[in-house]
Amino acid sequence: MHRAAGLRPASRSPLSTADAVPRRARRRARPRAAPFAATAALLMLAGSLPAQAQNGAYPARPLRMVVPYGAGGVSDILGRATAQKMGELLGQNVVVDNRAGAGGVVGSEFVANATPDGHTVLFSSISVYSIIPHMRKRMPFDPETAFTPIAGIAQSSTLMTIGSNQPMRTVKEVVARARQAPGKVSYGSSGLGSVGHLTAEILGQMTGTELLHVPFKSAAMAYPDAMSGNITMVIDSLPSAMQHIRSGAVRPLAVLARERDPALPDVPSIAEAGYPEAALVFWSGLHGPAGLPAPVVKRLADTARQVVASPDVRERFATLGAVPLAMSGAELAQRARADRERFGKVIRAAGIQPE
Repeated sequence: MHRAAGLRPASRSPLSTADAVPRRARRRARPRAAPFAATAALLMLAGSLPAQAQNGAYPARPLRMVVPYGAGGVSDILGRATAQKMGELLGQNVVVDNRAGAGGVVGSEFVANATPDGHTVLFSSISVYSIIPHMRKRMPFDPETAFTPIAGIAQSSTLMTIGSNQPMRTVKEVVARARQAPGKVSYGSSGLGSVGHLTAEILGQMTGTELLHVPFKSAAMAYPDAMSGNITMVIDSLPSAMQHIRSGAVRPLAVLARERDPALPDVPSIAEAGYPEAALVFWSGLHGPAGLPAPVVKRLADTARQVVASPDVRERFATLGAVPLAMSGAELAQRARADRERFGKVIRAAGIQPE
C-alpha cells in the first residue's frame, strides 16, 4: 500500500488504488521518485554539516608562525608565548618555525612567498622592516609591498649590560672610558644592523666616542664573551637579557628608553644618564604574505588583540620585560615607516655600507 501511495488519485481509497495500479507500473514508479528522495537526503545532510565545512571557515588546519631568528632571542621568546595563546583562541595549533639567517631576511622571505591563506604568518620585528632594508644592497622583497600588516604584539626596551668583572658602573663611566681609549670599549650584539648595533651607533654619535662593535649570530652568544672579559658589554633586548642578568653574567647599566622599565625599576633609563636620543624601543608584530584576504586579516587581528589583552600573556610578557602592543595593522605599518626613516639617517651618518 505504501509503495503506490504517491500515485493514488484523490478520489479513490488506498485499497482500490493499490488494486487498480498494475504491478509493472508500480515498479516503474519507484525510480522516478528516487531522484527527489536523494535530493532531499543531500539537503538534509548539508544542513547537518558544521558551518565551518560549508563556508570554508578559517583556520582549516594548524598555522605556521615563522620566527626569522634563532632560538633564545627576543623574537623567539615572545613569539612562542604568542603562538601558544593564539592556538588556544583559534582552536588550531600554531607551530613556531625558527628560520634564521641574513638578519631575519631568510625567514621573512619564506613568508613573503607563502600562499596567502593565513596559515603561514611572520612574527615580525623592527629589524626586518626598519633596519635591514638600509643594510643590504639588494633585498629579495620590498617590506612595503610583500606583506600584509596584521597587528602589533609587544614592545620592549633595549638594554645596555656590562660584564660583571668590569669596573664601570654607569653609562657616563663607559663614555669616559671610550674617550680615554678609543676603540677599547667593545660591545656584542646580534649582528651588523641589529638594534643593539644601531643603538650603540646612536650613543657614539651623540657622545663623539668610538665603541668597538663585535657582531654575533645572536645576542645570546655574546654573553659568554662578556663573562670572560673578551668584550666589555652586550647591548640586547630586555627580554633576552633578563636571564643573563639573573644569572649574574652581566650587570644592567641602563634601559635604553626615556623612562625606567617596570621589569627593572632600579636600573636608570638612558634619558636619566643624559642621552635621551639613544632611546630605542624594540617592537614585534604579526605580518602575513601580501594579498591576505580581508576576513582572514580580521580574524587574525581580532585574535592578536585577544592575545595581548589576556591576563596570562600580559603576565608572561611582564616577566620577560615586554609590554603588550595593541596596534592595528595600519598603525604597525606607519610605525615601521617612521623607524625606517630614523634608522636610515643613523646608518648614513655612521658611514655603514650596505652589504
